[in-house]
Amino acid sequence: MRYDYPDGGRNTVQPAPAPHSVHRMRFDVTEAAALGAAAHIAAELFLPGDRAPQLLLTCIPGGGMNSRYFDLPTPPGEEEVSFAQAMLARGHAVLLIDPLGVGESSIPEDGFLLHPDRMAASHAMVVRQILAGLRDGTLIEGRPPLPALRSIGVGHSMGALLTIVQQATDPMHDALALFGFHTGGLPAQLGEADIGLDPVDTRARLIALSRTRFPDPFIALAPPPSSRPVSAATAIDRVYLTPSYMAMLPGMISADAAAIAVPVLIALGDGDLHAEPHRMPAAYSGSSDITLLVLPDTRHNHFIYPSRTRFFDRVARWAEAL
Repeated sequence: MRYDYPDGGRNTVQPAPAPHSVHRMRFDVTEAAALGAAAHIAAELFLPGDRAPQLLLTCIPGGGMNSRYFDLPTPPGEEEVSFAQAMLARGHAVLLIDPLGVGESSIPEDGFLLHPDRMAASHAMVVRQILAGLRDGTLIEGRPPLPALRSIGVGHSMGALLTIVQQATDPMHDALALFGFHTGGLPAQLGEADIGLDPVDTRARLIALSRTRFPDPFIALAPPPSSRPVSAATAIDRVYLTPSYMAMLPGMISADAAAIAVPVLIALGDGDLHAEPHRMPAAYSGSSDITLLVLPDTRHNHFIYPSRTRFFDRVARWAEAL
């Protein structure tokens, strides 16, 4: 197990992104989504234009965000804010996925049906198709095969939960990078009726329990007022309460996390939602290679804080060294 304490971004500015191509795709996930209607997932693939990538970083945003979270705009005079552009500058391919219900993906008529197990299964269908097509050269016309391409699952907050569930059920990534998430849930946000719920039984009945607990299936967010030049406002989207409820309940995916057998990078801000970050690696008991990053002066949306420059560099070097 390795521990790393970034230095608050006091390093050189990220290099300018190399030339690249962007490919927007839609995938039918009707069967995996099980929403009672046709469903698709929208994905955006960034490929470096000057070299053959060896890594694909598949990025899943958190609750209340769409995939733009991983490609935020950089204001003039600021160091790079876009995670996607920072990884492209290192020669890596980046895949951005809009989970069901947000961005350009299908919005279900009944948002309560968005159980994380269904969402993760839908992501797995998409990622497997993209990986296979990139490796055998059939996905993008004119792009040569990448048979040695390695896959890194990247998730922020709820997106990390979905990445863990996906990998535990259908292992396909060579490593996971998990930002702003832990299996301990958010006990401070729970009521008396939520305490002590059995994780296995609750997971099986999550949709019915969510209908009982919440009056509506989602909350439509609006960007909060801010004087900060760096913002995540362009990525603000709906918060769905069925998956959010699962993320708040302690231990709901403890078995999934313990089943992860690949290297894991955990990143938490020192002002994040989860206390005691140094206890987080214990959840991934099936992995023999765990790295913990505690980002200084950083809250939950890591990319909008100055520590991101050192953070982006550290994530890239970790992935390249696998």
